[in-house]
Amino acid sequence: MNAPLIWRNPVIAEIHAIRAELAKEYADDLAAYSNAAVAHCQQLNFQVGTAPETQQSFNQRDVVGASGDTA
Repeated sequence: MNAPLIWRNPVIAEIHAIRAELAKEYADDLAAYSNAAVAHCQQLNFQVGTAPETQQSFNQRDVVGASGDTA
């Protein structure tokens, strides 16, 4: 049986290293990281928005609790 080739791409390795740093910085809290990223983009005067279907799913998530009961 042939052993799998180990493939290493330095760009992908750098992306994974940065991702690990950010995860540590934000204590693996994706919402905190996302909020910081949006705030940073707004400081740079980027237009930040969401697609209508994305906004609908966020609104639905806010209404439905963890147990699935509506608030």
